[in-house]
Amino acid sequence: MLAPPDSWPPARRWVQLALVNLAVAALLGALMRYIFLWEVPGVEYRNIMHSHSHGAMLGWVYLVLFAGYVLLAGPERRAYTYLFWATQLTVVAIFGLFAVQGYSVASISATSLHVLLSYVSVGLLWPDLRRKLDGSAALPYLLAGLGSIVLSTLGLWALGAIMSAKPPNMTLFYLAIQFFLHGQLNGWFMFGTLGLVVAYLEKRQLPLNVARLRQAFVLLLCSLLPTYGLAVAWAERHPAIYAVTALGVLLQLLGVVQWLRAVWPALRQLMAPLAPLLRGLWAFGIGSLAFKAVVHAAVAVPYVAIMSFTVRNFVIGFVHLVTLGATTLTVLALLHAQGLISLRGRAARLGAWLLLAGFVLTELLLFLQGLMLWLDWSFIPAYHSILFLATLLLPAGALLLAFRAARTKLPAG
Repeated sequence: MLAPPDSWPPARRWVQLALVNLAVAALLGALMRYIFLWEVPGVEYRNIMHSHSHGAMLGWVYLVLFAGYVLLAGPERRAYTYLFWATQLTVVAIFGLFAVQGYSVASISATSLHVLLSYVSVGLLWPDLRRKLDGSAALPYLLAGLGSIVLSTLGLWALGAIMSAKPPNMTLFYLAIQFFLHGQLNGWFMFGTLGLVVAYLEKRQLPLNVARLRQAFVLLLCSLLPTYGLAVAWAERHPAIYAVTALGVLLQLLGVVQWLRAVWPALRQLMAPLAPLLRGLWAFGIGSLAFKAVVHAAVAVPYVAIMSFTVRNFVIGFVHLVTLGATTLTVLALLHAQGLISLRGRAARLGAWLLLAGFVLTELLLFLQGLMLWLDWSFIPAYHSILFLATLLLPAGALLLAFRAARTKLPAG
């Protein structure tokens, strides 16, 4: 996000639409919590879940990272504008079709079109970024993010072959889905977010340890495929798979530690003069990245690995830790810093606080209840009601951000 937003006005509209997608995904998430309490006639929980997850990843995270990449690559290419709007149309279709039909020919076709558009985006962004950011410490991270998009989609294409078999192998179906999710969460989302952060810190000419950033990149890249072993271990609990996974998560932890050491002086200098809200977004965003690495590292212990994929609360909590914590909160802080949203107005500040509070409360509830289930301690009293109320904070915050924070102009800086 190097180009000043005022020099390319569509950037603000792109971000606003991405925030609307976040709000829709959050509303669907709240509906899922509501269904646990009261039946909703004609609404299929699994369909809403697929709409929520696909829309959040492909409509919010993908598009907001795409906007950041385009501002770095140079938005003068008209093709980027066409790509954004075409992708947004597929997102609308994905939200609606999955909610009504679940996995169907139509919803899979919409998702496939999104994938094909992402290939075109990668093909355009890759050379533009290499030309514009030659020598930048952020470039390897940004390119790894693009590569992870392509890598992750191999899991989606495999689904066609798997489902064509009669009967389909559901273990392979699960592994293909997990390969896509792993490539998105631990590849595209993480490398993309880290790259945008480094690019912004470079723009501000804040102190960075470039040698450590390179070391961190190599460690994180080498950890990407081995950490997929956690999903494989669910289907095949073999000592060799646990060993490969353990190596991967330890490499990832070392990579995150090196990255934090490389950027910490810059982040501390950046955060010092900020208001509590902005410091909170940075702290919880970067803190979620660190906690995610620690949680993953704990999976090196087979007992913890079994617990992590046996209790659904842990799975949901981990996904939200990446999508809402490490990615969303960090990106919101970056968007404000770049002038693409303003968190100075009362309504916008309230929206950010609600989103932050909703994230923290729901994560605490998910992980605490997951631990209690594993230990056979039953449920937190009124757990589903409390979780539903905490979840309502997320769409409320996202709506305020979409319609207030993205409307007020703020100089970049």
